[in-house]
Amino acid sequence: MGSIRIRRPAVCLFARSGVARHNGPGAVVAPGRDAMSEQERLARELALAAERGEIIAQYQPQVDLRDGLLVALEALSRWRHPKRGVVAPREFIPLAEATGAMVAIGDVMLESACRYGAALVRTGRRIEVAVNVAAAQLGEARFAERVAHHLQESGMPAALLTLELTETRPVPAEAAETLTGIHAIGVGVSVDDVRTVEEAEARVRALPITELKVDRSVIRRLPDDRGIAAQLVGFAREHGFRSVAEGVETRPQLVAVRELGFDRAQGYLFGRPVPARRMSARLAVGSPTAGRVAQSAS
Repeated sequence: MGSIRIRRPAVCLFARSGVARHNGPGAVVAPGRDAMSEQERLARELALAAERGEIIAQYQPQVDLRDGLLVALEALSRWRHPKRGVVAPREFIPLAEATGAMVAIGDVMLESACRYGAALVRTGRRIEVAVNVAAAQLGEARFAERVAHHLQESGMPAALLTLELTETRPVPAEAAETLTGIHAIGVGVSVDDVRTVEEAEARVRALPITELKVDRSVIRRLPDDRGIAAQLVGFAREHGFRSVAEGVETRPQLVAVRELGFDRAQGYLFGRPVPARRMSARLAVGSPTAGRVAQSAS
């Protein structure tokens, strides 16, 4: 793996926030010099995390709202730190993006998603797998080659892979061309965490989008406030995109997203992210309870 430059302004991200940070059981790193040195240490460790096999994938189910069946999984990154245990993405992704570690981490996640998707196919389960793609990855000249490489090496059908775009700003023209080429071989392209129709219009422009995922902040307002959610479902339908409701946590929310016409849903109501082995164990004994929850709400 190439060297990663540690930039001092980047590692001060959390220190500037004025929020104390946990540093293991019973200890807290206060804002200021100590917090800055703590983030510098984390940045150096994160620079090697992908190479050391510390970046792992956990999978969260996504269900089809027509029949309640599990049809897709989203691969979500976790940092298995040797001393801190499993670190959630909100703790390290901003640091990875700021220090340049995101490309290596993203490639590990892409490889993991393809390998797991291929493993599911070999057991007779054609389940889609989605993986987040950061702006830094799209900016890499060989990103399309990496996608094709992981698909070929794993044996995963391209049609079962979806790339979720997490960048909220419009994608540069060169990156859009890259995505168009990737989509041409059958890979799906999704825009993640969409909050308004105006944002959706800006983000999908000139891109080969197949799916629109509505942010949990919009879903959280359901069932009482349906305005924005309804607009986004209508936008997706008008443009031929599949619509996915993120962050569904309650039965009233589930009823609402079904009534609004969402195609799919994802959230704690259907299952939390779990490692591949645990997800496979659930699949081996039948569809997770998520499917039955969705059906019972109809």
